[in-house]
Amino acid sequence: MPAGEVVFRQGDAGDGLYLVVSGRLRVTVAADGAERAVQDLGRGAIVGEIALLTDRPRTATVHAVRDSDLQLLRAPVFQELAERSHALMSGMMRLLADWLLTRDRLLTERALPPAVRAIAVAAAGQDPRPAATVGGLLARQLAQTGRVRRVDADAIDRELGPGAAQRGPADSGRGELAGWLHAVERDHDYVIYQAEPADTAWSRLCLSQADVVLLAASAGGDPAPGPVAERALAAPSLRCELALLHAAQPSGTARWLAGRTLADHHHLRDGQPADAARLARMITGTGCGLVLGGGGPRGLAHLGVIRALEEAGVPVDVVGGTSIGAIVGALYALDLDEAARARALTHDIGRLVTLTLPLVSVSSGHRVDRLLAERLGTVPIEDLPRPFFCVSASLTRAEEVIHDRGPLSPAVRASLSLPGIFPPVYADGDLLVDGATLNNVPVDVMRGRVGGGRVIAVDLTPEVEPMTFAPFAPGLSGWRVLGRRLNPFSSAPPVPGIGYILTRSPSLSQVRQRRAAFDGDRVDLLLTPPVEGLGALDFKGAAPLIEAGYRYATEMLAASGLAQRFAT
Repeated sequence: MPAGEVVFRQGDAGDGLYLVVSGRLRVTVAADGAERAVQDLGRGAIVGEIALLTDRPRTATVHAVRDSDLQLLRAPVFQELAERSHALMSGMMRLLADWLLTRDRLLTERALPPAVRAIAVAAAGQDPRPAATVGGLLARQLAQTGRVRRVDADAIDRELGPGAAQRGPADSGRGELAGWLHAVERDHDYVIYQAEPADTAWSRLCLSQADVVLLAASAGGDPAPGPVAERALAAPSLRCELALLHAAQPSGTARWLAGRTLADHHHLRDGQPADAARLARMITGTGCGLVLGGGGPRGLAHLGVIRALEEAGVPVDVVGGTSIGAIVGALYALDLDEAARARALTHDIGRLVTLTLPLVSVSSGHRVDRLLAERLGTVPIEDLPRPFFCVSASLTRAEEVIHDRGPLSPAVRASLSLPGIFPPVYADGDLLVDGATLNNVPVDVMRGRVGGGRVIAVDLTPEVEPMTFAPFAPGLSGWRVLGRRLNPFSSAPPVPGIGYILTRSPSLSQVRQRRAAFDGDRVDLLLTPPVEGLGALDFKGAAPLIEAGYRYATEMLAASGLAQRFAT
């Protein structure tokens, strides 16, 4: 089934079940005049099974995203087999039951993509050399986890004869070429198709065979797209990602992202083998994402969690967070070591709330702005060595805002703008406040970044806060509270402070919803360090918090076996 061809359409009469031997199919559903992608199917998947059991028309449209090898079990043949085998009918009934159980979720949520097996590597710019370098790096890295075959035009010509790689769709030998490639895919876990610099028949075949297209370039080169990159980026069904080679720290990424629709981008620094390992995991959908929730100073426990992950050898490929989680995540994405991260969050912090006339907020936010600029610098998010995002909330549109490009410091500032405590951030016509108001632990965003990979989430918001306040009447005068605190002869009863109320209130809806949000396949490991009992804006006592996060995460990693799974 060539790429782009329709297997069957919604409303067609069912003729049988299809098994995907190799390739990728996309399932779409027409509703309210629009076509919506529901699911991608890869090697080993089946589609059309309902047609074997009922006379109903097809409920969805299926087309080949890339050249695919399918096997068809026609309905009459199945009926003959079913009459002779009760086990076959029982198996089909289980398949149908599974589909009915998952259908509603697929229609309402984004389904996880199938595993990437075939990767086309092509030049993103005019220089073809980075594509060859990246193809070799990727092949060597993937060889550590499975069987890999790197195929280029020369390899085809050696196997099938001179000129075989340039056989077009109308050539008589195209079937032999397609059959050989399908056999290679069946015999290997991963196949890397190395495209030529020019837009040749072989380069076009590489694109049609690929689950994902990796466009490679040197970050300092000319960002004008090469001919193969132009073709790939113009194909709406192709998933394109970018790999940039850097001599030192990443820079200049924005030039390569401008005007391109890319699913992701990756940095490969000289002398940093961890970057190649991260690329291999991310492009095959086996990466690991770390989500750090909001929680004020309790977020210092995130530092201990990260330390435990590093010691256990768990590779974090993407980090994202909200509020204090955004700050810690940004420091981690900058590739700072453990001591530097702790120093940035604890050294010379002082009072974060600088009181002002409370017409917009109780604090001007100037000190927070200065500290973020000092600690995070001016690096753009897209140039961070480790992929990062943070979440804020738009007061104007009542929507969450995902920050994954642009200046890092303003994005983090928006993510921690506690309503009433700090002024909102004005950005592109939006008023942005703390992301905890809508998504305190953004595991859904992370799941979209790592696909079928693993997600580790750290939630610092307790469902029940310990009650440490004395009973008080409905009317509570702030002047009277202040007078009691200033009176040395009065024992002032503890009452909730404005900081506690303003920081706890935005997270209440998140507390109620988080159990549903963490259900199913969204989170592989949920960490809830024991950090209750610290004031909302009190950054004292950093060491006990960091140690509590470290000890708790160490125990949970050992109990879950997650570190061992990464090691194997």
